[in-house]
Parts: sequence; C-alpha cells; structure tokens
Amino acid sequence: MYHLMEGLSFKVTTCAEVLDAALTELNEQTGIPDKIVDWNARGASAKQPLSFPKRGRIIIDIEQCTSPEKGPLVLATVLERKNEKEKSPAAFFSMRSMLLDIPMRVEVPLRALIKGGKKLKGTYSVYLHALLSDDGEEFLYYGITKRSWSLRFNEHTKAAVQKNPRRLFPQKLNELIEARVAEIHGAEDENPKLSGIVSAICAIGLDERAAMDVEEYLVDKYSLSSKHRNGLNMIPGGYEGIRSLHRMSLVKEGPFLDTEAREEVLDKYLQEHPQLGIPKPGVAEKWNDPAYAEAVICARENRLSADQVREIRYLAALGIGVDQITEQTGALNTGQVRRVIEGGTYTRIH
Repeated sequence: MYHLMEGLSFKVTTCAEVLDAALTELNEQTGIPDKIVDWNARGASAKQPLSFPKRGRIIIDIEQCTSPEKGPLVLATVLERKNEKEKSPAAFFSMRSMLLDIPMRVEVPLRALIKGGKKLKGTYSVYLHALLSDDGEEFLYYGITKRSWSLRFNEHTKAAVQKNPRRLFPQKLNELIEARVAEIHGAEDENPKLSGIVSAICAIGLDERAAMDVEEYLVDKYSLSSKHRNGLNMIPGGYEGIRSLHRMSLVKEGPFLDTEAREEVLDKYLQEHPQLGIPKPGVAEKWNDPAYAEAVICARENRLSADQVREIRYLAALGIGVDQITEQTGALNTGQVRRVIEGGTYTRIH
C-alpha cells in the first residue's frame, strides 16, 4: 500500500486497518481473500486469470470523508457488482476534492494488497487517468512508470496550472479545471467543467517488455489522439512510441522507457518550437481500414505509403507545421500532406 499510494492524501496505516477489517469479514462470508492469497502463491496470472465464476466483481471501496461529529473518517464498504465487464477484484480509494468539490477515485487491483503478491519495487506499472467533464465526456491518458504513478499525476497537475501547457493531457486538465473554478466562483463560463477524476492501475509488477506491450495496446485502442477524439496520448505507447520519436528525429539515442521520459522529449521540443501552435486531439479521423486497402490505395505511383500516412498524422497530432511534415516524411508537396491531415485522402489507412 505504501508503494501504490505514495503521494496520495490518504493515511496509509488507517486505510490498511479498515481494509483488513473488511477483508476479514469478506473472508468469513465467502473465502475470497484466502483464494486470492492462494492465487498469488501459485504464480498469479501466469497460471490463470483471477476471477470467481457466478460472482460479480468484488470491490472494497475505501472512502475518506469528514463527519461533523467525529471529524476525518476512513470507511470501507464491500460491494459486488454483477454487471461489470471487468471481473478482477479491486480496491477503490475514494474522496472528494476540497478545492474543486468533485469526486476523485483511485482503483487498485486487490491482489496487489493481499499476502503473497510479488515485490513491486523495480517493476513497472501501467496506469490510466480519466478526466470526466460535466457534459458527459471522458478524456483518457495511459502511461507506464517505475516510480509511483500518483507522483506522476502530481507532475501532470503542476504542468496543467502552468501558463499555456503544450501537451494534451495537462492542456485538457487545465481547461477543465479553469472552467470548474469559474463555476465555483459564480462566473459565467460555457466551457465543459471538470466533474471528476478516476485513476486506475491497470497492471502492476511487470517487466519492461510486458509493460511496453500493454501500454502500446491500450493507447492504440483507447487514447491515441490521432485516432480517438478524447484521447490525450500524443504518440503511440510502448516501443512504437519510441520508434515514433526516432522517426520524427526527436531522439537519436536513449531508452526512453517510462512514458514521462518520452514526454520530456515532447515538452522540450514543443517549448523550443512555439511556432508549431498548440496541438489538438483528434487531428485525424477514426480509421476503420481493411488490410487490403493499404495495398490498393498506396501501391500506385506518386502515392504515399501507409507508413508515411501514419507518420503525417502523428506529426500533425504534435502540432508540427505542414512544411516540416512534408520535408520529414518525403511527401510530394504540402498539398498532399494537408489533404491527409484534413481527412480528404487516405481515410481508409489505419
């Protein structure tokens, strides 16, 4: 718990006590905690996924709140949600932001907090930050780190309150926070407002290869800004993200494994090139492209290759100008690049 909750405002020892009491009662009623201990001892997910047939998802919601009579309290509630797609048991750490008056929640795999789990120090975690707005939208950002994921979120928050943040995640967080603060102070603001934050640890205790593969999959499926309207990842995840930085000539050497290491490269580049403008999510449309389309569309003379099309979209998602994209990708002319960015051509290339 100390490893996974570093940087949070929760008192870890108090949370551990209420969690232990909830687990004891749950074990008496269902035996599920003992089964998780046994699952951990047998090598965890290397053997089989953690789930309990005919049971809903088990969630222990640990809430930090304030009572007028008793002051600060930490309460644990055991929930069973039968309609959730996700089946693995989890611990939720819930609170309300005193500054913004919005709900905030951290989701942690329950197996990581129960006896028998692997040591986490020196391993990678894959995390998700979801920003909720009052118009029903949800903005997603995935990352990996060897450090505490919550410390990384604090760094995103600091970047968000700086003037004119350049990257998409702090930029969107800044927009939503400013609108929420204006609402709290009674100012008229028609922009969407931050209504909640959910952070989830999607995978823990991973080696480098596994973490990079998981991040690449999740970013591509849910949060790559050039593919998903509400995605806040500016480059692909995992090793593909590193390859993208190399293709863009933003890096020449270095592993850049953690997401924050890759983002530091983007930060530096965007700060050094203010003329590029503020990058926006969803530069390209969503593409549903059968594999044969690439061969048909790209095979003719003077046509862009599928890799060139993808690179143009990646560079455009970073806010890089058309002239530089044309030169860097080897496109015929700026008009060819502009039509790709605007969605007028190559829309079937994924």
